[in-house]
Amino acid sequence: MAKVDILLPFWGDVELLKQAVESVLAQTEQDWRLIVADDCYPSDEPASYFKKLDDKRIKYIRHKANLGVTGNFNFLTYKASAPHCILLGCDDKLLPHYIERAIQKIGDADMYQPGVEVINERGITYLPVGDRVKRLLQPRKAGIYQGEKLAASLCHGNWLYFPSILWKTSTIQKYGFNQNYSVTQDVYLELSIIIGKGSLYFDNTRSFQYRRFANSVSSVEKSSGKRFKEEAQVYDHFNKIFVSIGWKKAARASRLRLTSRANKLIS
Repeated sequence: MAKVDILLPFWGDVELLKQAVESVLAQTEQDWRLIVADDCYPSDEPASYFKKLDDKRIKYIRHKANLGVTGNFNFLTYKASAPHCILLGCDDKLLPHYIERAIQKIGDADMYQPGVEVINERGITYLPVGDRVKRLLQPRKAGIYQGEKLAASLCHGNWLYFPSILWKTSTIQKYGFNQNYSVTQDVYLELSIIIGKGSLYFDNTRSFQYRRFANSVSSVEKSSGKRFKEEAQVYDHFNKIFVSIGWKKAARASRLRLTSRANKLIS
């Protein structure tokens, strides 16, 4: 059993996929397993690439039918057997010390959020307005966060970078991804874990590169308005739960969802 399972759902740019895989191969901690789930990409180029790599730690799977984003997430999640796993974006990159530091810091926490650099389609670091807001919302100190305070903070504005999170495998398998959502399934999962008394270790040290560009799935969904519709549904759902368990600050934050509303206005 490896220390970490790197789960990589694929549909997108093959060259960016190769960069993501190369960032895994370059890790200082080499005790990992990489599972790639190709969701019916219309080319045999990915299969040829992985065959040439010929690395026993890498398993490439091509679905016979398209599962969709959330379906592919769940497929990969239940393939994990290592104590911890990451659902790496197929256009994102790990910095060389990601696994080593994540394992060192996560401890008994259910989630580990590393420091993140934002890159464009050419791999150049930059900081769009949305990511500047995320930086402002993030905790100032590294450490463990949990409970109502964490839930309220994320409802004010979700400052997590989902593809960068290292998960306790047993936790993510316990909750899974809600098939009713194709864009905000990460928010639903994160808040579910927090309500279930889960914890997050937040780290200031940057060990992940999140790629943000106009043709990314998240950008396309945002421009279509689907993200904002799903965000409203998710926050309304959790508002009711927060009220029922007496989390007044979290309930207020989920009802107001200020950052989500502001993003909708300027988009």
